[in-house]
Amino acid sequence: MKLIAVENLTQGMRVAKSVYKSNGSVLLSEGMVIKDIYIQKLKALNIKQIYVYDDEDNQNIIKRDTRDKAKDLVKNVINELNVSSEVHIDEIIIIVNQIIEEILSKDELFIRLEEIRAVDEYTFGHSVNVSVLSIITGACLGYTKEKLKELGIGAILHDIGKVRVPNSILNKPDKLTKQEFHEIKKHTIYGYEILKTIKDISETSRIIALYHHERVDGQGYPLSIKGDEIHEFAKIVSIADVYDALTSDRVYKKRIKNYQAVEYLLSMRGHQFDYNITKIFINNIALYSIGEGVILNTGEKGVVIKINRDFPTRPVIRILYDSKGDRLAKPTDVDLMFENSKVIIDTVDDIE
Repeated sequence: MKLIAVENLTQGMRVAKSVYKSNGSVLLSEGMVIKDIYIQKLKALNIKQIYVYDDEDNQNIIKRDTRDKAKDLVKNVINELNVSSEVHIDEIIIIVNQIIEEILSKDELFIRLEEIRAVDEYTFGHSVNVSVLSIITGACLGYTKEKLKELGIGAILHDIGKVRVPNSILNKPDKLTKQEFHEIKKHTIYGYEILKTIKDISETSRIIALYHHERVDGQGYPLSIKGDEIHEFAKIVSIADVYDALTSDRVYKKRIKNYQAVEYLLSMRGHQFDYNITKIFINNIALYSIGEGVILNTGEKGVVIKINRDFPTRPVIRILYDSKGDRLAKPTDVDLMFENSKVIIDTVDDIE
């Protein structure tokens, strides 16, 4: 860790030692990810320095440089397809292998979305996020490195068929017409056709592009296959694809909160998504960030101070305000694993 001046803090850094107010209450808990609003609070309270983790990359699922390079490589592949039928993916294979090595080097595969996001162009960043989420899920399923490689390559290129769909449809802010939706659904077939022309990609990697919008209940597209007819790789990517899309800002919709996206996955497992893979995926998602403000069904407000690894929907909360909205003289900690009558009903960015 290192001591750093508040004026030099940037978003994405992680607090290494808890920061306290003059009254002894916690302002920023250890492990919190720094946001602009927190920097402004520190300045307002005339706090000059705080401790942050020295090597930020060691706190991340993958290194920032790796993520950015992967995003640029996906962009290059798309650009190549716009001018030529030939695609070179040697570097894609290398970067996927690098992502796998970085993920497997971690002692704990627990996904905090802020650790893989922060990319500026949705299409390319989304492809990288889906690949990372898929590889982590595959690792939790006990996949070998070779299987993770096939999964990661297919995941990072799962939407490559969109290169043949008009941008006017892809970026349309309004509801798609029936004909436009029919056209966009073709990206699965287009993607498989493109990947078939690339000899260095396995059939199991290619099949992800074709199957990632299939549903286990048979109501998906383009083939309406169901259950075990859908390759397990595609089942994994389907979940990662929807989760990242729901929690990202899009041209036609605002993102929803992590816990709301998980609620959607839970409601659709056994229908849209494979039941067991969904369970594994959710168990490796950090629904709440350390220091995130929450509101309980009792009306109490507080901040998350600890994530229960096996029950991510039930973290430990430090209650700061009672049900009437009055500030507690002495905050109390509540472990939601053992307080069944209390549940989180919403998250908030700003809790003093």
